[in-house]
Amino acid sequence: MDRRSFVLGCTAGLAGISGFGTRASAQAAYPGKPVTLLCPFAAGGAGDILTRAAADHVRTKRNVAVGVEYRPGAGATIAPAQIAKAASDGATLGLYSISPFLTVPHLQKVPYDTLKDFTYISIYAYVPIALYVLADSPLNNWNDVVKFARDNPGKFRWGTSGVRGAAHIATEAAFRKESAQTTFVPFSGGADAITAMLGGHIEAVVSADYGPQLAAGKVKLVVLTGSEKLASQPDLPTFKDLNYPISTEAIYGLFGPANLSHEVVTYWDAATREMMASDEFKTTLKTASANAVYMGSADFTANVVQNYNKLGEAIKTLGFNSK
Repeated sequence: MDRRSFVLGCTAGLAGISGFGTRASAQAAYPGKPVTLLCPFAAGGAGDILTRAAADHVRTKRNVAVGVEYRPGAGATIAPAQIAKAASDGATLGLYSISPFLTVPHLQKVPYDTLKDFTYISIYAYVPIALYVLADSPLNNWNDVVKFARDNPGKFRWGTSGVRGAAHIATEAAFRKESAQTTFVPFSGGADAITAMLGGHIEAVVSADYGPQLAAGKVKLVVLTGSEKLASQPDLPTFKDLNYPISTEAIYGLFGPANLSHEVVTYWDAATREMMASDEFKTTLKTASANAVYMGSADFTANVVQNYNKLGEAIKTLGFNSK
């Protein structure tokens, strides 16, 4: 699969490709001082697990002081907004996820420009986003969900890990195509949405945070919002299988402010590849129900540019309210 188009399929056109910036005066012997990784999600979900994986690897294997700070809320845009204003010295980096870069900027004003304000370093994992319900729910598959939503307008309540994120938009587009009226309930993170579902306040969650609950037998998956199948459940349909307007996975990697030096980019790219080869990372992937996928900075940047434009056109075509 072409890494530039990986994780996002839309009924819209493609766009060009640009590279990351360079900086003439790189710091000697990077990092040389503590590094902070900002996680745009609350603790406990896949994003948290995969942020800490990178931080822990560099801390333990390279003896560098790396801390993780959480910036959940506002559609996961708080961390990117902070990083866009950070110094380009590699001291403040963040976990990349698609929504605050590819979806939210098309729907509301944000204090950054996806295509100008960041350096995209490397991608190291993806998680198939799923719509899932309680294990004892009478809704056993996607057809059951669609039928219930059609027969009971507005009574099928669902939440996501981010308002106006890619999973939100893709699922809303799917329900629209099925002429199913549902109720979207906003949450600040996937863990909060799962708690609400476990408490009976909503019927379903759409997120990449299902791993621990699925392993514990508390939830069941009914459909995947992307194009990639789950090896453990090969018969589970995907939005691509169903020819819905948007299909998307969750991808995770590292990014920083614009104009990071080549030294900083190569340092973290090498650290990422080291981490991906480790036994510890294999355990992390299992915990987060994630899969390994690698993109270096050039392919990562191309992926962002292409999919930013594709998703923007899809949002316009579907008639979603925009900024």
